Amino acid sequence: MSHPISYVFLVAGLLEILLPLFLGFYFHRRFGVSWNVYVVGCTLFLLSLVRTPLNTAGLRFIGRSLGGFSGTVGLLLYAAFPALTAGVFEEMARYLGFKFFVKEHRFEDGLMYGAGHGGIESIVIAGINVLIIGVKLIFIPSSLPPGQLEIVLSLPFYLPLVGLYERIMAITIQVGLSIMVLQSFVKSNKLYLAGAILTHFFIDFVAIALMRYGIVWVEGLVAIFAMGLGAYVWRTWKQCNTNI
Repeated sequence: MSHPISYVFLVAGLLEILLPLFLGFYFHRRFGVSWNVYVVGCTLFLLSLVRTPLNTAGLRFIGRSLGGFSGTVGLLLYAAFPALTAGVFEEMARYLGFKFFVKEHRFEDGLMYGAGHGGIESIVIAGINVLIIGVKLIFIPSSLPPGQLEIVLSLPFYLPLVGLYERIMAITIQVGLSIMVLQSFVKSNKLYLAGAILTHFFIDFVAIALMRYGIVWVEGLVAIFAMGLGAYVWRTWKQCNTNI
């Protein structure tokens, strides 16, 4: 009989894949937004990952220059560099998406774009990998190296659900940032784009910096930002309805 955590991995992986798709389906049915907007969000997030080798090279250069990341300055730069590239690349990708590919700048289009952007992140970065681990644990545990298998089975059974929770919070943040960038066009003010870049940078910077203190601190921070951006989305939605 498989270890209970095997099924938790399986369920968490499936939900990390299916929930983003369900969110897109809901926005399509509820608001009539084209699936093309969802696909644009997915595609431009994937293109924004070209920053990955830049992060690797940049951190290697910083580490060599400082002789490692043990000092305060090193730790701050270790968090700041990938946070900055994430903010710049992802928010500029969003901006270009709304400028060139999403011709209608309705609030609903921002929701759909954010669902695609955050959804494909959940599917590719978390969902597929978590699902594969669950399948291997249940059906072919021998495919995992003995050391890795022991480590996975020793994890708290609820840990994959923490990852699922984090993906839900991250999608909420991505939708909020999409609405923020969309306001650059709705209000003809690029300060919203700058605000999205800075917000994204700050979230990632603090999350990376807090990793050494444990997952509780990181997930607590993510929840606070998700609630804040969720409230921003709700307030913007109410303003749009008032102006109609």
